[in-house]
Amino acid sequence: MQVKVYVPKTVEIPSEYLPALVQRANENLGDAGRSVAASRGHLVRQAVRDGLLRELDHLMGEDDAVDLYCDPGSEIPLEIENRTVTLTELLEALQNKKASWGIKSEDLADTQPGITPRRRAA
Repeated sequence: MQVKVYVPKTVEIPSEYLPALVQRANENLGDAGRSVAASRGHLVRQAVRDGLLRELDHLMGEDDAVDLYCDPGSEIPLEIENRTVTLTELLEALQNKKASWGIKSEDLADTQPGITPRRRAA
């Protein structure tokens, strides 16, 4: 008998990569990105697709689907100010945060060349 087991593991995704990960995850979902609640799973699966978490490469199938869940039972939606947000809303919030800190997107691209994906997302 073969049984798939999910073992708790903590991974680190640098905060400066979050806007780009959210944007690509949102693009992968298409129109559904406007209505689907954002979750940690969206971000981690996109990070695996992009090659940021090489230790989890074995969880990616040939169809670029990533067999990974971040919360037991089901994925818990992310919240901002006690309100569940969609991927589109999360991206807007992250972009507004960058703008309020005075960080320009050109500056971010210059200082962090690794923000572009190493793999093409499905």
